[in-house]
Amino acid sequence: MSVVLLRTLTRKSKLGFGKHKNMTVQQFLDENKPIKLISPYYKLTTINFTEDILDELNISPEWRVNKPGSNEDLYYKFLKEVGYDKKKRSSGADILKKYSKPPSRGKLQTKNHGK
Repeated sequence: MSVVLLRTLTRKSKLGFGKHKNMTVQQFLDENKPIKLISPYYKLTTINFTEDILDELNISPEWRVNKPGSNEDLYYKFLKEVGYDKKKRSSGADILKKYSKPPSRGKLQTKNHGK
């Protein structure tokens, strides 16, 4: 039998994990970084927020996840619906495409001739 410990975070709660583990929920809200709170809500089974924080994050009752539980599909639908996906976020593969260009014909010839 496994026991799932559900953490309901308040404004004074520290996130407790990741790069921003020492920041409080209120600090994220003050710095206008709601996506840093929305992501763990949808992706982690044990993270929940109080009603007022969920309302401030624009997570209305129809967008909420039954906790303990996660729902990444709902997360991406929520981002599209609320407009967070408007900013182009580049993934690692996109960055590599941007910086790596195909070799020129001359470079290929040089390589083929063993130089």
